Amino acid sequence: MPSIICVDPSISYTALVSQLAADAGGAVVASHQADEAFTILSGPYPCALLIVANQLDGSQNGVELIRSTRLLAHRVTTPILFIMSDRDPDLARRALQAGATEVVLRSDSALLDSLIHEHTHPAPGPLQTGRALVVEDSASQADYVTQLCLTLGLAVDRCASMEESIEKLQDTDYQIAIVDIVLQGISSGLSLVRHIRQLPSPRSRLPILVMSGYDDASRRIEALRIGADDFLNKPFSEEEFVWRLHRIIQDRSNNSIESTSAAVQNVTPWQDRGLSQRECEICQALIQGINDKQIAADLKISFWTVRTHIGNIFSKLGVLNRRELMARYLPGTGK
Repeated sequence: MPSIICVDPSISYTALVSQLAADAGGAVVASHQADEAFTILSGPYPCALLIVANQLDGSQNGVELIRSTRLLAHRVTTPILFIMSDRDPDLARRALQAGATEVVLRSDSALLDSLIHEHTHPAPGPLQTGRALVVEDSASQADYVTQLCLTLGLAVDRCASMEESIEKLQDTDYQIAIVDIVLQGISSGLSLVRHIRQLPSPRSRLPILVMSGYDDASRRIEALRIGADDFLNKPFSEEEFVWRLHRIIQDRSNNSIESTSAAVQNVTPWQDRGLSQRECEICQALIQGINDKQIAADLKISFWTVRTHIGNIFSKLGVLNRRELMARYLPGTGK
């Protein structure tokens, strides 16, 4: 039975969520406090959908709880509904930037019902958001990084030497390379970073996260100087890995948006509202009903980058959620 976690101080609202979930074949775990909810979310409890109100009991508000939840590797793609009492575009934008999947007004029970049914009956089949190249000669460390990547929705290729990684780079497009400094053979991870940055574009722009068990300032500076996007000292926590991975991929994607040359059809109203070309592509996909994970897979960008773009799109177009977007711009609505 699909599980829904509802974090809301209102007993009547959690009762409504519970009834809608039961009608959809799901079950609800209700919590009124942010601290209690985060303890549940930090564990392995299955969660098909997280529903979070803005005003909560405890040390965090709803936006802060969403942001903290997104730093948990096993919750990074969990659908999250942010519940607002009043129409507040600035608050909605902050929630989307923190990682909310959808913003719902408390009075809009029809939309809540629709989203609960959607997420308790998900479409079959896995949806990948890209592939990571993990270059690490320690089997245990490679296992750890691989599991984190898989949890984030990234498929993984592993190798232990620069020579193996060069062969893989010739045949496969990657979302990110995660490279340890010490590798098998005579070549180091720094040599691999140099090699990647000398490849023809666009392969030369591959995001690179360098890892090292040595807290050595000179190696960190050298890695960043020759083109690594970030440097991570081992051992590291899941939360730090997730945050750094998101930031790297998002930054690289944002830097490449303006260089995209493909034309987007029938998006003049969106461009007039200040949307970038990539935002127009994502907006068109949203209008077609494509979900975030599939958009990420189709455009070969990270799920987190898609979420950032969606927040920007909603803010620029003055809508709170997908339903308002489709009502305003779907052909045939007359709006």
